[in-house]
Amino acid sequence: MQSLNNLRFIYPDCYVFSTSNGKGQNFIGASPERLISINNNQLITDALAGSAPRGKTSTQDVKLAKNLLCSEKDLREHKFVIDFIIKHLQDLGLNPHYPSQPHLLQLSNIQHLWTPITAEISQNIHILEILAELHPTPAVAGVPRDTAQQQIHNFETFERSLYAAPIGWIDYQGNGEFVVGIRSALIDGDRTRLFAGAGIVVGSKPDKELAEVQLKLQTLLKALV
Repeated sequence: MQSLNNLRFIYPDCYVFSTSNGKGQNFIGASPERLISINNNQLITDALAGSAPRGKTSTQDVKLAKNLLCSEKDLREHKFVIDFIIKHLQDLGLNPHYPSQPHLLQLSNIQHLWTPITAEISQNIHILEILAELHPTPAVAGVPRDTAQQQIHNFETFERSLYAAPIGWIDYQGNGEFVVGIRSALIDGDRTRLFAGAGIVVGSKPDKELAEVQLKLQTLLKALV
């Protein structure tokens, strides 16, 4: 599929994926967000929330990055995700570790606040148990999760398909990796539906959130042929 190859070329730093339902529909995307990775009992997950565009010049890019790292609104949005992940890992008896300050994950057209979270897991906890605790994170479902999901159900007027779903693999030794199915598209014959979203918190500005969604949609628009 040429669109998938385009995603690999344009977004080499993302998790590029494609899955088919055997009925002519393909769900493809280039996700920046790792939901969970386990290798030899070492777990890594990402808190990814808070976004800004990349600058057109190096000076503008640095300014946008500094503004993002100092943005009270984006840091608060980011902390919602960190706190959620930490709590749910601790509920499983794990002892997660993470840096005190978020890093920047800089992609070709957008940059995010990013905090990697690690933990050592015991052999009696399966990756799917952890996955069930972490999905969906506040980044795609809101917080408190149950209340937010009910509101999404009430107000969304379309079927999400696999948008924001965990997409990945597992081996027989319990290793595996799943990403969040965002920056994605459902291709159905000659028709395609694109999916992207933004985190809405106190302090969010509608025009800025709309611009963020439009920027994320460019991920797919550039790749579709």
